[in-house]
Amino acid sequence: MSVKYTGIGWNRHKRVYDACVAGAILGYLGVFAALAQVLPEPGHAPDPAVTLIRATGTGALALLVIVLCIGPLARLDTRLLPLLYNRRHLGVATFLLALVHALGVLVYYHGFGDVNPLISLLVNSSRSGMPFEFFGIGALAILFLMAATSHDFWLKNLTPRVWKTLHMSVYVAFALLVLHVAFGVFQADRSPVYPALLGVAIVALGALHLVAGRRELARDDAPPPETE
Repeated sequence: MSVKYTGIGWNRHKRVYDACVAGAILGYLGVFAALAQVLPEPGHAPDPAVTLIRATGTGALALLVIVLCIGPLARLDTRLLPLLYNRRHLGVATFLLALVHALGVLVYYHGFGDVNPLISLLVNSSRSGMPFEFFGIGALAILFLMAATSHDFWLKNLTPRVWKTLHMSVYVAFALLVLHVAFGVFQADRSPVYPALLGVAIVALGALHLVAGRRELARDDAPPPETE
């Protein structure tokens, strides 16, 4: 028994979608870098490496929030279904941005010693009060599995039930990322901006799912239309 493999059909809609995603990501990174130059941390000169690490980290988290919002938004307004159609592309972009963030951290903070960078990361994390790096590693692992299985080939071979269960773990990845930033950057940077933005994202995401869920529940409980 064999499974026929079909490559991704790059139609015009997907090309335009991916071009918009790439442009938005590059635009975000550019704006973040510009703001880092104009509004540097007090007492610290802007560091390009640190700026890239923070830009890709916040960008990946923002993309993940958007990914999680697309589902309930599409249920509330069918005009947004094209976004749902290509949501996997956005998920892969989220993983790639998170991977750049992780590699940047590994090289910049742990790549110039005598110890293997990964070992250095794990050892230093275990010595800290709250090893927030492990939360990030766990989230990155989940995003990798989701990106690697984003093709219909895996949907068919893993079976829809297993594939759906795997991709529902995106909520676990989101929770891990919240813990990662809460016990990581929030402890080093006491600015209220990042916590406020994350709080708004969490509330908005929860509200969207509640509203979409209530609408679907009301639709399911509605009596069937009468037929003559």
